[in-house]
Amino acid sequence: MTTTTLRYPAAAATRSSHWLALSAWAICIGLASGFSCIGVRFCFLALQWIFVQHGGTLPAAAAALSPLHRMLTPACGGLLAMLVLRAGRHYSGPADPVDYVEAVRFRDGQIPLLSTVWRTASSACSIATGAAVGREGSMIQFAAAISSWLAERFPVLRFSISRQVACGVAAAVSAAYQAPIAGAFFSLEIVLGEWRWPDFLPIMLASFMSWFGTRQLVGTGFLFPAMDVSGFLKQDLWALPLALILALAGPAYQALLRRLRFTARLPLPLLWGGLAVGLASLLAPAVWGNGDVALSEALRTPATAAIGTVLILRLIATTVCVGAGTVGGVFTPTLFAGAAAGAIFAHLVNAPHPVLLVVVGMGAFLAAVTHAPLMASFMIVELTGAWHALPIAIMLNLLACFISRRLSPRSLYHIAGPTPTDCLP
Repeated sequence: MTTTTLRYPAAAATRSSHWLALSAWAICIGLASGFSCIGVRFCFLALQWIFVQHGGTLPAAAAALSPLHRMLTPACGGLLAMLVLRAGRHYSGPADPVDYVEAVRFRDGQIPLLSTVWRTASSACSIATGAAVGREGSMIQFAAAISSWLAERFPVLRFSISRQVACGVAAAVSAAYQAPIAGAFFSLEIVLGEWRWPDFLPIMLASFMSWFGTRQLVGTGFLFPAMDVSGFLKQDLWALPLALILALAGPAYQALLRRLRFTARLPLPLLWGGLAVGLASLLAPAVWGNGDVALSEALRTPATAAIGTVLILRLIATTVCVGAGTVGGVFTPTLFAGAAAGAIFAHLVNAPHPVLLVVVGMGAFLAAVTHAPLMASFMIVELTGAWHALPIAIMLNLLACFISRRLSPRSLYHIAGPTPTDCLP
């Protein structure tokens, strides 16, 4: 009896020390991933200054250029990005690039760092010259590779490399969007694709520590602040039909992104992708970049008719860039597409509170495309500050995700097997 009595405190102490060590390492992974993500962002900004001598937003840089310069700059950036990719294949070997979702699910979290560095450099050339893709995709991929590199060299007992990479991805999303809760759900719903309570604590710790450590570097406010929508929630009945429309549009958007992959087989594909951005930007400089400026404008003045033109031009430019193989993401462009759809819908139905529909549109379309309704719900409220909209956002996003899944089981981050060609982050 005495031996049994002594065994239980010893076992409890062992479990406690294990959780303490695991939590401490998750915090380290979160800080390393978050700061590496922000470091890549600053490199993008520095390269942007070199290419266009403008330190502000990319649409502002495009507007300051002459029409010819505005048209040719993305094309030249695409050509340079392609040369960097070829150099990367020469110096890092012929191995295929490994996306972080694929790495976590099929490769035990193994992400080659050298090839990721080359692809990040290629992405920097495209993004700094106006490519209509998300810069956050490359930032998160690089941070995930750093997490994988650290996990391989500092193994932690009963904490697999794939779980450590999931912590790094959550931290990177948190740093890129200043959305720690959404970053954690991004890893749980998209990267891991499963819910395990033992994963929740380290992922949440990594995400919040990244947010806390990097917020002074990128600002402490909301990235896309919206006016208070708390008084609108019981008055505007157009949110439900908007969510239903965007649930149907989600699979079509994914199909559009995938159908243009044939452009990657053209000669000099990234050159043509950049040229498509340059030509579209002659009509609207807001085509340059990931769509963050256009998204902010949609939240400020959602009833403007010009947003429809920007939406169409950005859809063309983004799908051509992604199809051509430009290294980057489509997360922020997807947020803008949902916001623009909400603004256009509010204008058509003469909704009394269009900002609410813009916020609902962001979340419903993101949930329909990613099949991650909780991540989408927390993402929109952490980005906009519209926390009063969280309950209705969760309900509408669950509905949009359910309908989208019924129409197409493939999400934006769908991985059918150990091949990177089906994932578009």
